[in-house]
Formats: sequence, C-alpha cells, structure tokens
Amino acid sequence: MLVFQIFTSRLEPNILRNAKLFSRYSGKFYKNIFRIGFPTAIQSMIYCMISMILTRMVSAFGAAAIATQRVGGQIESVSWNTADGFASALNAFTAQNYGAKKHDRIRHGYNISFGILAIWGLIITASFVLLPKPIAGLFFHDNESLSIAVNYLVIIGFSEAFMAIELMTIGALSGLGMTKLCSVISIILTGSRIPLAMFLSHAGMGLDGIWWALSLTSIVKGIVFTLTFRHTSRTKLQ
Repeated sequence: MLVFQIFTSRLEPNILRNAKLFSRYSGKFYKNIFRIGFPTAIQSMIYCMISMILTRMVSAFGAAAIATQRVGGQIESVSWNTADGFASALNAFTAQNYGAKKHDRIRHGYNISFGILAIWGLIITASFVLLPKPIAGLFFHDNESLSIAVNYLVIIGFSEAFMAIELMTIGALSGLGMTKLCSVISIILTGSRIPLAMFLSHAGMGLDGIWWALSLTSIVKGIVFTLTFRHTSRTKLQ
C-alpha cells in the first residue's frame, strides 16, 4: 500500500478529473469548433468526389491502370503517412505555442519539421525515380501492369517531397486556426487535377497525363502552402 501511495504521488494530477462530459457549454465554444472543423470536413468530402472522378478517368485505360493507381497509392503511403504524422504533431505543437504566444518556437518547430520531411521526401523521390522497376516488381508481374506502374512511380516520384511538405504545412496552419484558408487552397488546386488530367490525357500523353496531373498539382500545392506559411510567419507571428 505504501509503495502504491509513493508511486501515485509522483504522477501528474489528472486534468480530466473534473471534466463534465454531459454539461452544457457556452455557444461560443460550439461556434469556434464548427468554424475550425467544418472547412476540413467539406474538404474531405470534396476530396472523395475528386478521387472518384479521377478513378473513373483511369478506368478508361483498363484494369491494369486501376490496379496501378490503387497499389501505387499504397506504395506512396511511405511518404504521406510520415508527413501526416508530422502534421498531427505540428498541429498540436503550433496551437499550444500560439496560445502561449511563443511564436519563435512555432517557427523553429516548423523549420525543423520542414528539413526532416524535405530530406525524407527526397529519399522517396530518388527511390521512385531511380528504382521504379524493382519497386513495382514487388507487386506486379505481367508486363502491362509493370510498365504502367514504372511510369506511375517515376512521374509521381517527382512530387513526393512537395507533397510531404504540403501536408506538414497544413498541420501547422491548422494549428493557427487557419483551416478555412487551407481548405480553400486545397480544394482549388486538387480540383484542378480534373481539367488538367483531361487536357494532358487528350493531348497525346494518355494515362501518363493523369499521373502528371497528380504530380504537378502536388508540386504546386507544396510551393503554395510553404509560401503561405512564410507569409503568415511574417505577418501573424510577430
């Protein structure tokens, strides 16, 4: 019993002890939650619609193209899952330090995350661009699927670092409460994949035109979100 008391005395106080989950709260809390969360919810729904349209376009090139898109997305997860983890951490880190008015820590944390993900993204880019056939060969064996997958990895590979930085920066901006701006930029640039894919695929590039539409828009999004954070850092984090 004494050992238990000594052990528990060293623990941090339970901050949820006095939480009243079923109590009514002021309307301003619900308003702020809705203001921050609703743009992200709309963005996710529109993303699904855009993805379905692009998948429909890919399906016109046969089952091998659909398989490549599906499996290629899973291969790509080595970069975007890592970036998503950094985005979640940076979101909480940014929000906490923004509330505490420690703006230098926000900039420092962002720069460290930027450097780590830029290096990781470049490693993935090098792997996809220089070693597409060995990677694709782990999942595809027939010549048609293997050829499509190799082209996919090379084209998508150029955008991996930009995509990782994009996701991480969205996490930082969301931590500042700028989810509406993030959603507007993401929806516009992600939505532009549809007309761009239609143009490139009908301009003689075929299926590769769709892959280039995905890659080019990811590159642009990475640049735009980085510039947005830099501008925010100069104006809002003073």
